[in-house]
Amino acid sequence: MKNDSLIHWHSMFMGVALLAAARSKDSRKRNGACIVGPDNKISGVGYNGLPRGCDDHDEHYWQDDDNDPLNSRHSYIVHAEQNAILNCTSLPLHGSTIYATQYPCPRCVQSIIQVGIKRVVYLEKKAHQERVNAASEKMLGDAGVEIESLQTLQPESADWSAQLAQFIETTTSSR
Repeated sequence: MKNDSLIHWHSMFMGVALLAAARSKDSRKRNGACIVGPDNKISGVGYNGLPRGCDDHDEHYWQDDDNDPLNSRHSYIVHAEQNAILNCTSLPLHGSTIYATQYPCPRCVQSIIQVGIKRVVYLEKKAHQERVNAASEKMLGDAGVEIESLQTLQPESADWSAQLAQFIETTTSSR
């Protein structure tokens, strides 16, 4: 009898990011992130949400007027990647990998680079964010940080993650 694990490391870590995303209260897009050291130990997990102490039920935080920073949810939400970094249980993060459900924005990339994360694995990439993605890609490339889609890295893990994401969405939408 051969003793093998049921899922690959990539599936496990993206799965953790997806489970974290399910904690987000952002009904427009729930994102999650999981930081893993070179030894495959999880260092931090995060999801996109309001800073501690801000009331998730205050509708002001969830407005979508991007022309007015006071009335734009983008002014208030802490992104999943940043939350994962801020929630780290072990430091330093040099040489770590961050698994993110969404291609990281430039603001998150700045944090990723600053703490020494050397690899980004993402599940989805918003095609309509072409210029924003290009800015992230430039910084990551200049800083020597690898970035890979899970689909390219390991298609089986991407398929498994997509099934898990669908299961989570179906389960949470029926509440």
